Amino acid sequence: MYIKSFPTDPEMSTSPPRLTVALPTFNGGRHFAETLRAILDQSGVEYDLVICDDRSDDDTLPLARRLAGDRARIEVNPERLGLAGNWNRCAELARTPLLAIVHQDDLLLPDHLASHSAAFDRIPDLGMTVGAAEVIDEQGCPIPPAVIERPSLGPTDRVYPPGGFVAELSRPNPVRCSAVVLRRRALLDSGGFDPSYRYAVDWECWIRLSRRWPVAWLARPTVAVRWHSGSETHRFRRGSDDLDEVSRVLDLALETEAHVLEHPRASRRDADRFLSRAYLNRSLDALHAGDAPLARRCLRRALALRPALLGAMARDPRLAAQMAALALAPRWASRRFGRPAPADRPISGPK
Repeated sequence: MYIKSFPTDPEMSTSPPRLTVALPTFNGGRHFAETLRAILDQSGVEYDLVICDDRSDDDTLPLARRLAGDRARIEVNPERLGLAGNWNRCAELARTPLLAIVHQDDLLLPDHLASHSAAFDRIPDLGMTVGAAEVIDEQGCPIPPAVIERPSLGPTDRVYPPGGFVAELSRPNPVRCSAVVLRRRALLDSGGFDPSYRYAVDWECWIRLSRRWPVAWLARPTVAVRWHSGSETHRFRRGSDDLDEVSRVLDLALETEAHVLEHPRASRRDADRFLSRAYLNRSLDALHAGDAPLARRCLRRALALRPALLGAMARDPRLAAQMAALALAPRWASRRFGRPAPADRPISGPK
C-alpha cells in the first residue's frame, strides 16, 4: 500500500463536485501557466482543483497563486516526495469519488473532463477511463504521427472487463496519464503508485488496477501530451533506466498476469521485439553521443532479447558497420561515429 490514507471514504461524496483534478508540480514553470489555464477552461462538469507542489524553487507556486486564485487548493509538501510520492499525495488530498492527475506540461481540451465523467455515469462500476491523445512540441505545435506515434486502442469506444485491459498493457504503453480519470476507490484498491518506479510508475499501477476493475477506452482525443527535452521522460535518456523499468513492467504483465492473456507466448514475442528495437535505438543514440559503454550494454541487451535482430542489422550495411565497430573496437567507434545526438524519439522506436 503506497497511499497512506484517504481522509474520507472515496465513495461518500454524491453531490457535485464528484471529480478532483490534481496537478502535481515540481519546477514546472516553463509550461505550467498554459496547462493550468486549460484546466480552468474546462466546461460541462464541476470539479475540485488541487495543486500539489513538491517543493519547487522556480516560479511554479507564484504562477499557481496568481492564475488560480481561490479556484484551487494549493498544497506544498513538507519534504520532497518524488514523482510517485507526489501522485499518491494528490490521491490523499482528493475528496471526491473521481480523480484526474494531469501532468504539469500537458493540455486538456475544453470538454475532456465532461466526456470522461460521463463515461462513469454510463458505466457505474468503472475503475478507469483511458482516452486518446494528441502529441505537441514545446511550442504547442502538433507533432506528426510519423515522428511520434499516437497512443491508440482503435477508433471506437470500448469497455474492457476486469483483467481484460492487461493485454493492452503488455505491449508499448497506450496510456498517457493526463488522458486518464480514475475512480479513487480503484486506486486505493490497487495500492497507489509504487515509488520504486520513476519512469514507468503509472504503467505499473494501471496493470494492478485493471486486474480487478473495468477500464473504458475513449477514442476521441481530448488531451494534448507535450513531448519536449525538458520533460521527466527525457531525463532518463542519458542511460537505460527507462528501458530497464519498461522491461520490468512488461515482465509483470506477461508473467504474473499470464492467466488473463489470450495468447501469452505471442505477447511475449511482441514485447521482446519491441524492447529489442528500443535498446538498439538507445545503443545508436549512445554511440552517436560518444558513450561507448552505454552503447555496448544496450546492444547486448537488444541481441539477448531478440537474436534475430542480427539478421535485420546485416541487411542495413551502415547500421551493421556501426554495431560491428562498437562490438570490436568501442573506443574507436565512439570517436568515429560520435556526433550530436539525434532528435529524441519515443522508446517504442521504429516498427
